[in-house]
Amino acid sequence: MAEQMNVFPECNVDTNLVSHILGGYVKHKSCCNEVVKAVNSSGTFAIGIIDADKRPATMDKGFYEYELPQKVDGKSRHIRFFIHQDKTRFIFTVYKAMDSFIFNAAKEQKADMTPFNNPRTVKDFLTYTKNVQAETDPKLRHLFAEIKNYPELLRFRNTLKYLITNKNKVDIDVAKQFFDGRLSKNNLSDYL
Repeated sequence: MAEQMNVFPECNVDTNLVSHILGGYVKHKSCCNEVVKAVNSSGTFAIGIIDADKRPATMDKGFYEYELPQKVDGKSRHIRFFIHQDKTRFIFTVYKAMDSFIFNAAKEQKADMTPFNNPRTVKDFLTYTKNVQAETDPKLRHLFAEIKNYPELLRFRNTLKYLITNKNKVDIDVAKQFFDGRLSKNNLSDYL
């Protein structure tokens, strides 16, 4: 069995998506506080992925946000990127939650939502994701493949792949360039 990566997603849908992106096993946690606690206490490379809850978990004081404009590509931004000053710990927050981000990406990419009973709203989509084993659901994996070219998902994917490949030798400026889109999927092989 492959070794688990030091990547901590909060929800089952997040775990499925991040495992799909990275092609390996991640360390699922049941709530944002557990994720942030794991990343805060890590003495080595770690990535956390959490929902942007109304009451945010308390990140270590060494974290700062790499701020982007609220709108990118003319669309509202969902994912925020926090970098620890030690350059080995990172946290992504997803507004409102990963389910809504995936739903919005699916609508934008005109993905086939038939396997999910053609949800019209995020709430309808949540009905599906909360009632299946979302951490391993193959229908969700198929949806991820359909939305893989959604610009914000591409930037998130590229940033994750860069970080996980470079771990303790991350160049923060390069990570920022993947996150803001100045570096793209075409540049990724130069850094892997």
